[in-house]
Amino acid sequence: MKKLNFVLTAICTLFIAQSILAQESLGTRIGVVDMNKLVQESPQYQDMTSAIEEEFAARVRDITSKESALNASKDQLNQDNLALSQDERQNTLLKINADQRELEYLATSFQEDRNNRTQIEANKIFVEIINSIQKFGRDNGYDLIINEGRISQNTILNGGTLYKGASVDITNDIAKILEKKFQEDKAGG
Repeated sequence: MKKLNFVLTAICTLFIAQSILAQESLGTRIGVVDMNKLVQESPQYQDMTSAIEEEFAARVRDITSKESALNASKDQLNQDNLALSQDERQNTLLKINADQRELEYLATSFQEDRNNRTQIEANKIFVEIINSIQKFGRDNGYDLIINEGRISQNTILNGGTLYKGASVDITNDIAKILEKKFQEDKAGG
Protein backbone atom coordinates (compact mmCIF):
# COMPACT_ATOMS: atom_id res chain seq x y z
CA MET A 1 0.00 0.00 0.00
CA LYS A 2 2.89 2.35 0.79
CA LYS A 3 4.44 1.62 -2.60
CA LEU A 4 1.13 2.40 -4.30
CA ASN A 5 0.86 5.72 -2.46
CA PHE A 6 4.46 6.53 -3.38
CA VAL A 7 3.82 5.69 -7.04
CA LEU A 8 0.63 7.76 -7.11
CA THR A 9 2.39 10.69 -5.45
CA ALA A 10 5.22 10.45 -8.00
CA ILE A 11 2.72 10.32 -10.87
CA CYS A 12 0.82 13.33 -9.48
CA THR A 13 4.06 15.27 -9.09
CA LEU A 14 5.12 14.46 -12.63
CA PHE A 15 1.70 15.37 -13.97
CA ILE A 16 1.72 18.72 -12.20
CA ALA A 17 5.30 19.39 -13.30
CA GLN A 18 4.32 18.52 -16.87
CA SER A 19 1.42 20.99 -16.67
CA ILE A 20 3.74 23.72 -15.39
CA LEU A 21 6.36 23.03 -18.05
CA ALA A 22 3.69 22.99 -20.75
CA GLN A 23 2.48 26.39 -19.55
CA GLU A 24 6.01 27.78 -19.61
CA SER A 25 6.54 26.56 -23.16
CA LEU A 26 3.28 28.19 -24.21
CA GLY A 27 4.46 31.54 -22.83
CA THR A 28 2.13 31.83 -19.88
CA ARG A 29 1.44 35.43 -18.95
CA ILE A 30 1.10 36.05 -15.23
CA GLY A 31 0.35 39.44 -13.71
CA VAL A 32 0.41 40.74 -10.15
CA VAL A 33 -1.91 43.46 -8.91
CA ASP A 34 -1.59 45.39 -5.66
CA MET A 35 -5.28 45.67 -4.73
CA ASN A 36 -4.49 47.86 -1.73
CA LYS A 37 -2.86 50.45 -3.96
CA LEU A 38 -5.60 50.22 -6.58
CA VAL A 39 -8.33 50.72 -4.02
CA GLN A 40 -6.65 53.49 -2.01
CA GLU A 41 -5.60 55.47 -5.08
CA SER A 42 -8.72 54.93 -7.19
CA PRO A 43 -10.88 57.97 -7.91
CA GLN A 44 -13.90 55.87 -6.98
CA TYR A 45 -12.53 55.36 -3.46
CA GLN A 46 -11.61 59.03 -3.07
CA ASP A 47 -15.09 60.06 -4.24
CA MET A 48 -16.71 57.55 -1.87
CA THR A 49 -14.69 58.88 1.06
CA SER A 50 -15.73 62.46 0.32
CA ALA A 51 -19.37 61.50 -0.16
CA ILE A 52 -19.47 59.63 3.14
CA GLU A 53 -17.81 62.50 4.99
CA GLU A 54 -20.43 64.85 3.53
CA GLU A 55 -23.25 62.43 4.34
CA PHE A 56 -22.22 62.22 8.00
CA ALA A 57 -21.11 65.84 8.46
CA ALA A 58 -24.33 66.89 10.23
CA ARG A 59 -23.94 64.09 12.78
CA VAL A 60 -20.31 65.06 13.37
CA ARG A 61 -21.38 68.66 14.01
CA ASP A 62 -24.14 67.48 16.38
CA ILE A 63 -21.75 65.26 18.36
CA THR A 64 -19.14 68.02 18.50
CA SER A 65 -21.77 70.50 19.70
CA LYS A 66 -23.02 68.14 22.42
CA GLU A 67 -19.45 67.43 23.50
CA SER A 68 -18.78 71.16 23.83
CA ALA A 69 -21.97 71.62 25.83
CA LEU A 70 -21.02 68.72 28.12
CA ASN A 71 -17.56 70.17 28.69
CA ALA A 72 -19.11 73.57 29.42
CA SER A 73 -21.46 71.95 31.96
CA LYS A 74 -18.52 70.24 33.66
CA ASP A 75 -16.56 73.50 33.76
CA GLN A 76 -19.59 75.35 35.17
CA LEU A 77 -20.01 72.69 37.87
CA ASN A 78 -16.35 73.06 38.84
CA GLN A 79 -16.73 76.83 39.10
CA ASP A 80 -20.02 76.78 41.00
CA ASN A 81 -19.29 73.70 43.09
CA LEU A 82 -18.93 75.49 46.42
CA ALA A 83 -21.90 77.79 45.79
CA LEU A 84 -24.32 74.95 44.98
CA SER A 85 -26.42 73.15 47.53
CA GLN A 86 -26.08 69.40 47.89
CA ASP A 87 -29.32 68.81 45.91
CA GLU A 88 -28.29 71.24 43.13
CA ARG A 89 -24.86 69.61 42.88
CA GLN A 90 -26.45 66.12 42.79
CA ASN A 91 -28.97 67.15 40.10
CA THR A 92 -26.23 68.77 38.03
CA LEU A 93 -24.06 65.63 38.30
CA LEU A 94 -27.02 63.44 37.25
CA LYS A 95 -27.63 65.69 34.22
CA ILE A 96 -23.92 65.60 33.28
CA ASN A 97 -23.83 61.80 33.59
CA ALA A 98 -26.96 61.47 31.44
CA ASP A 99 -25.46 63.82 28.84
CA GLN A 100 -22.20 61.81 28.93
CA ARG A 101 -24.09 58.55 28.28
CA GLU A 102 -26.04 60.15 25.44
CA LEU A 103 -22.85 61.47 23.90
CA GLU A 104 -21.17 58.05 24.15
CA TYR A 105 -24.23 56.42 22.54
CA LEU A 106 -24.28 58.97 19.71
CA ALA A 107 -20.55 58.57 19.07
CA THR A 108 -20.75 54.76 19.03
CA SER A 109 -23.84 54.78 16.84
CA PHE A 110 -22.20 57.26 14.46
CA GLN A 111 -19.05 55.16 14.19
CA GLU A 112 -20.98 51.96 13.49
CA ASP A 113 -23.22 53.63 10.90
CA ARG A 114 -20.28 55.25 9.12
CA ASN A 115 -18.30 51.99 9.12
CA ASN A 116 -21.28 50.05 7.73
CA ARG A 117 -21.86 52.64 5.01
CA THR A 118 -18.16 52.64 4.12
CA GLN A 119 -18.13 48.84 3.91
CA ILE A 120 -21.16 48.75 1.61
CA GLU A 121 -19.72 51.34 -0.74
CA ALA A 122 -16.20 49.85 -0.64
CA ASN A 123 -17.57 46.45 -1.62
CA LYS A 124 -19.11 48.02 -4.73
CA ILE A 125 -15.71 49.48 -5.61
CA PHE A 126 -13.98 46.10 -5.03
CA VAL A 127 -16.39 44.43 -7.43
CA GLU A 128 -15.78 47.14 -10.03
CA ILE A 129 -12.00 46.80 -9.69
CA ILE A 130 -12.09 43.00 -9.89
CA ASN A 131 -14.33 43.17 -12.96
CA SER A 132 -11.85 45.59 -14.57
CA ILE A 133 -8.94 43.26 -13.76
CA GLN A 134 -10.78 40.29 -15.24
CA LYS A 135 -11.59 42.22 -18.43
CA PHE A 136 -7.96 43.37 -18.67
CA GLY A 137 -6.78 39.78 -18.27
CA ARG A 138 -9.07 38.50 -21.01
CA ASP A 139 -8.37 41.39 -23.39
CA ASN A 140 -4.58 41.23 -22.96
CA GLY A 141 -4.04 37.48 -23.04
CA TYR A 142 -3.12 36.94 -19.41
CA ASP A 143 -3.38 33.42 -18.06
CA LEU A 144 -3.28 34.35 -14.39
CA ILE A 145 -3.54 37.57 -12.38
CA ILE A 146 -2.96 37.36 -8.64
CA ASN A 147 -3.35 39.85 -5.83
CA GLU A 148 -0.20 40.97 -4.08
CA GLY A 149 -1.86 43.52 -1.79
CA ARG A 150 -3.13 42.83 1.68
CA ILE A 151 -6.63 44.11 2.39
CA SER A 152 -8.72 42.44 5.05
CA GLN A 153 -12.09 43.14 3.47
CA ASN A 154 -12.71 39.57 2.36
CA THR A 155 -10.91 36.43 1.25
CA ILE A 156 -10.36 37.38 -2.39
CA LEU A 157 -8.54 40.51 -1.28
CA ASN A 158 -6.16 38.74 1.10
CA GLY A 159 -3.94 37.61 -1.71
CA GLY A 160 -5.16 35.20 -4.30
CA THR A 161 -6.39 34.77 -7.80
CA LEU A 162 -8.22 37.69 -9.35
CA TYR A 163 -8.34 36.23 -12.86
CA LYS A 164 -7.38 32.89 -14.37
CA GLY A 165 -7.40 31.76 -17.94
CA ALA A 166 -8.35 28.23 -18.92
CA SER A 167 -4.72 27.29 -19.63
CA VAL A 168 -3.68 27.51 -15.97
CA ASP A 169 -6.70 25.79 -14.44
CA ILE A 170 -5.68 22.22 -13.57
CA THR A 171 -8.66 21.57 -11.28
CA ASN A 172 -10.19 18.91 -13.53
CA ASP A 173 -6.83 17.16 -13.94
CA ILE A 174 -6.36 16.96 -10.17
CA ALA A 175 -9.99 15.84 -9.74
CA LYS A 176 -9.35 12.94 -12.12
CA ILE A 177 -6.26 11.90 -10.15
CA LEU A 178 -8.18 12.06 -6.88
CA GLU A 179 -11.05 10.04 -8.36
CA LYS A 180 -8.60 7.43 -9.66
CA LYS A 181 -6.83 7.23 -6.29
CA PHE A 182 -10.17 6.93 -4.50
CA GLN A 183 -11.25 4.08 -6.76
CA GLU A 184 -7.90 2.32 -6.31
CA ASP A 185 -8.01 2.74 -2.51
CA LYS A 186 -11.59 1.53 -2.43
CA ALA A 187 -10.82 -1.50 -4.57
CA GLY A 188 -7.64 -2.36 -2.65
CA GLY A 189 -8.72 -1.47 0.82
